[in-house]
Amino acid sequence: MPQDPASGAARSVQTAFEMARDGGFEVRAIGTTATERGLKQDPIQFLRSSGIEPEVSSAALAGYRELQFEQRGIHYTLLDTGRFPVAGWQKTHGRQFDRLFDRELEAFAPDIIFTYGGEPGDVSRQKRARRKGAVIAFKIGNLGYLQPRFFDHIDAVMTPSNFLANKYREAIGIHSTALPPPLDMEDVVSPAHDPIFMTMVNPALEKGLFFFARLAEELGRLQPKIAVLAIESRGTAGLLVAAGMRGGFDLRRHESIMVAGAVPRPRDIYENARVLLAPSVVEEAAGRVVPEALVNGVVPLVSDRGGLAETCNGAGFVLPLPKEYTVKDTVPVAAEAVRPWTDVIERLAFDEPFYQEEVRKARMAAAMYSRENLTPRYVDFFRQALANAR
Repeated sequence: MPQDPASGAARSVQTAFEMARDGGFEVRAIGTTATERGLKQDPIQFLRSSGIEPEVSSAALAGYRELQFEQRGIHYTLLDTGRFPVAGWQKTHGRQFDRLFDRELEAFAPDIIFTYGGEPGDVSRQKRARRKGAVIAFKIGNLGYLQPRFFDHIDAVMTPSNFLANKYREAIGIHSTALPPPLDMEDVVSPAHDPIFMTMVNPALEKGLFFFARLAEELGRLQPKIAVLAIESRGTAGLLVAAGMRGGFDLRRHESIMVAGAVPRPRDIYENARVLLAPSVVEEAAGRVVPEALVNGVVPLVSDRGGLAETCNGAGFVLPLPKEYTVKDTVPVAAEAVRPWTDVIERLAFDEPFYQEEVRKARMAAAMYSRENLTPRYVDFFRQALANAR
């Protein structure tokens, strides 16, 4: 679902659509209702909660619901895939989505298909579109495509950071255009800000679940006046509590540690955030939550892996994870491993002049993500992709 608040990739592509529209392109979007949120919600109810009233049709797809609506000058067509997750819908709904895709391909005859995803069904659709004359512009969001043959049918490649662009160039010789993640300020910027919590989004394994569990435990034990909040997505409260139990402690005993459910809009995350915690154990391509924090004046604390440091654009703090800590670990790290993080958190919590100076730096760094700066660069990427193909 392009509107999925739990998917940075989906939201980035959606905003890129809008920037292409601002640059003079006519844009139609096609997708499913699959979401990365841990807890599923009826897609029609979710869209209505965002102010969208979809037109629902089932006749054309033999009982499968199809949702159509206009949002910010773009026509969306979504196949309702029920409660199937992002990684599971293609086996059950792939044929119906192919019909929908081919219908749009014939009716709209696009010059460019801008997409991401490397499942066999995705690749097959991309190749069909290219045979019809469309340029395939592909957005890489992770290290999952390190196979040269995958790009045989791709005409232009976009990455969200120089870190990721360099990885692909050095590994398989793929050249790409590095563009910072685009933000929809209406969805991202909170109209009010009461900075209270040390906030982590998505306490999942790859995001540093077992590091965060220890960090929360140490803060709850030694600094109970510091409020810690985890926002559920793929990572849930149950996973966080279980992670603590693997280390011999129960995070539920700390009144200062809270977990909130997934939110309908990213801006809801930052209304009460003072600091963003992003201890990702994997090499993040960019980390969309970081620029979201910056534009809200929230100070990011990120791990020293992947493109997170680049995404901070000089603001916040880049802090170490233990070198031996990997995504395969299933117990919390040692208490001393989180001490560099707790030291900075304590100062941001209790030293107000220090905190305000870091907020100022965050807002300055956020200028890189403004729509005014990024729209011309994204539009140029699409126009250049067309020119090169021709």
